[in-house]
Amino acid sequence: MNFVVFDTETTSLEKPFCYNIGYTIRSESGEIFVERDYVVEQIWHNLPLFTTAYYAEKRPIYIARMRSRRCVMEKFGYICAQMRRDFKNFSVECAYAYNSSFDEKVFSYNCDWFKCLNPFDEIPVYDIRGYVHNFIVNDEFRAFCDKNGYYTETGNYSTTAETVFRFIVGNTEFIEEHTALSDASIEADILSVAVNYGAKFGIEYPVMRSVKRKVERVLEVNTREKETFSFPFTDIRISKDKTKITLR
Repeated sequence: MNFVVFDTETTSLEKPFCYNIGYTIRSESGEIFVERDYVVEQIWHNLPLFTTAYYAEKRPIYIARMRSRRCVMEKFGYICAQMRRDFKNFSVECAYAYNSSFDEKVFSYNCDWFKCLNPFDEIPVYDIRGYVHNFIVNDEFRAFCDKNGYYTETGNYSTTAETVFRFIVGNTEFIEEHTALSDASIEADILSVAVNYGAKFGIEYPVMRSVKRKVERVLEVNTREKETFSFPFTDIRISKDKTKITLR
């Protein structure tokens, strides 16, 4: 089975005008058939819009790549048409992205805006995070995060593509580039590792809202008799009516 891993870079989250699209088409055995990196002409030339992008400072990277023909500027409709041709020519059966719901939203929004066919209308899209959460996040991964302090703002384990790739290659200095083809390539490598760990292509594995970090804490309860009782726990559950607390 052949599949595509794709990524997008956008101007914002609410109105995600797409300025960079990258994808890599591969076989189950790891053969790479084609990789493409596009800058979207309509957004690139709209400087007031482009400069609102979170990674707008990366513009010189795209200029250098376009000059060396490693990246090509095309209109959004042409890019979608080329993707559909590639999917047909290389018998692509499914697609993958990291946090795929966002990238699907990007294509839906831009295809509606530019009035063109969505290349993902005819093939299923799966979230690589589900593969990570169910096959790569193990005790070794948690120990790696604990050792290096890779946590989310809420104190749970980080499972960003950057953190997971650092774990896979054993390189804590790796920095995700946040350009479409570069990110799609490392995400394809992450997917391959998950498959080596037992995951199967073409399955939608559940994505966790967060990978909780078990840190022992202490709940102190003061009684009317001014006695204090301490209860160590790593997880706390409060019933909906707030009348029951369960510690684990």
